[in-house]
Amino acid sequence: METASEAYARLLPLGEDPGAAPLFSDVQKMMLDATPDCIKVLSPKGKLLTMNRAGCVALGVAEGSGFGMDWLPLLPPDVHPLGLKALHDAAMGRTARFPGRSVFPQGTIYWDNLLTPLVDQAGEVLSILCVSRDVTAQTLLEQEREKAIERQKLVAAEMRHRIKNLFSVVAGLMVIAEKEANVKGDQAALAMIFRDKLAALARASEAVFSSTDDGGQAGKGPELESVLRSVLEPYGARCQLSGDKGYLRPEMMTILALFLHELATNSVKHGALSTDAGRVVIAHIIDGSDLRLLWTEKGGPLISAPPARSGFGTEMVDRLVRSVGGDVSRSWLPTGLVVSLNLPSALHSTTDDGP
Repeated sequence: METASEAYARLLPLGEDPGAAPLFSDVQKMMLDATPDCIKVLSPKGKLLTMNRAGCVALGVAEGSGFGMDWLPLLPPDVHPLGLKALHDAAMGRTARFPGRSVFPQGTIYWDNLLTPLVDQAGEVLSILCVSRDVTAQTLLEQEREKAIERQKLVAAEMRHRIKNLFSVVAGLMVIAEKEANVKGDQAALAMIFRDKLAALARASEAVFSSTDDGGQAGKGPELESVLRSVLEPYGARCQLSGDKGYLRPEMMTILALFLHELATNSVKHGALSTDAGRVVIAHIIDGSDLRLLWTEKGGPLISAPPARSGFGTEMVDRLVRSVGGDVSRSWLPTGLVVSLNLPSALHSTTDDGP
């Protein structure tokens, strides 16, 4: 943009006094109005001396206004500090640059602003040329790239967390299998019991991460209880389900399955599923298309106080729930953890038409 700014500067007639507005010929004005760049001439103190047609549109100033107003107040407030610094540098004879934006009902336009001091033969700054170029496409692309990097970091962190949790879950299933074999009095059955539980865990993982493009039964999405049972199957009868029949919207299945998987994993590590007598009661209540799920742990270690901080997995699934307008509450009762999950519009309403 520096080359364009130099070309525009050659079109500007310099006044004899600092802060004097340039006097354009009709040809010069026509040439400046033809460019999509916003071209402004400022006094060293920040007064708007003149501006081309594109600049008037961007800043919402009428072409016949006569100008003379302060330039900075025409910019969004959050841009003022950068604009003020650039103006100060240009007034001191230094070229300056800063990012800006204009907000319109149809969207935001992002600008790259270059301020070039226009000086006389003695080096005194007579005025400042400000050229603003629309860089919206590049800015949005950069924003998308930054979001993609953040998503990649989140996925990598989640993968590390899931792998770590997988070892904990497998170890917990091994303990459960050993206890079931002891109850049966048949240690030879241990391998079979453990293998069955690992197979159930694999099916649960498939339920969490597989595609739901098939739309489920009768086009209504996956059946709610089948999703719950699939995720909790590795823990057998120690997880007790109750609730009405309903069909999940496909886009909600992964969120619900990940949420339950995180609760079960933590229960195996620290809660009711870590003890012989522990169990979990999962009740779901359907209200139209809204789902409320209540997770109640019983028979686990006594809880003296809530944990000092939430783990990564808990924070991640809570964030997923909030992203679809849901909410989560946890009560750390002495007898066990109680979790309430609310997911609005998670189900096909009973009034939804079938195919």
